[in-house]
Amino acid sequence: MVAKGGTAISPTQATISERITVYPAADRFTGPRPAVLVLPGGGFRELPPHEGEGYARWLASIGLHAFVLEYRLLPDRFPAPLQDARAALDHVRSGVHGLETGPVGVIGSSAGGQLAGLLMTGAVLSIETGVVDPPRPDFAILAYALADLDLLPPPAVEGLLGELIPIKDELSPARHVDSTVCPTFVWAAAQDPPGVPNALEWARVLVAAGVPVELHIYPRGGHGIGLADGITYGGRSHPFIARDAHTATWTDACEAWLRAEGFLTP
Repeated sequence: MVAKGGTAISPTQATISERITVYPAADRFTGPRPAVLVLPGGGFRELPPHEGEGYARWLASIGLHAFVLEYRLLPDRFPAPLQDARAALDHVRSGVHGLETGPVGVIGSSAGGQLAGLLMTGAVLSIETGVVDPPRPDFAILAYALADLDLLPPPAVEGLLGELIPIKDELSPARHVDSTVCPTFVWAAAQDPPGVPNALEWARVLVAAGVPVELHIYPRGGHGIGLADGITYGGRSHPFIARDAHTATWTDACEAWLRAEGFLTP
């Protein structure tokens, strides 16, 4: 939502709920369940279903409630998508959706990973007013997620930020990492030029801050591969959808990590 003059309007829980699709944990799971806010990638120009519905169906199958957010895209720029993510996180925790939730995490891919990173670090931008102690997730899953804008070609950064270039460093979530950041699972594929350096940077800053982190780099698979299962969702194909059986095991590794960290229980 944008007011006259282009000023971003902070969403309320009521308005944000209209842009969230809920995928409850599979029926065999009972009682309070961990929940995940799903932030697809797409360069703030689209929201690919294989990184939204695809992730949500996987998460629900292993016992988590998943909430896919349709956050604002270009021409809306920051802080609009970050405002949406904060409101969505509050919505998930509120319980007004009728599901019992335990810890609440976030999963983000590519640009959605940049958004997840700003959310998990509690970043407040200099272009915002009145934001104090924003909500933060209990855990994070970052799939070929943007860590630092300096790791992208300048033309790509200009396309993403436009007039916000002066606050480029503020919009690089890895620069906000400290010891208060939640445990994080990071993965990328070696054939993903932007994904690998950003994944390595995530691991570097998280380790330096003493944050529990698990990192996986898989030998095959390009940027935007999602679950790597080659399946289309929402009736839409996408040029980044591909299948690689080994890379697809990142979901098994992530499930094991969720259990090891105590977020996912039987």
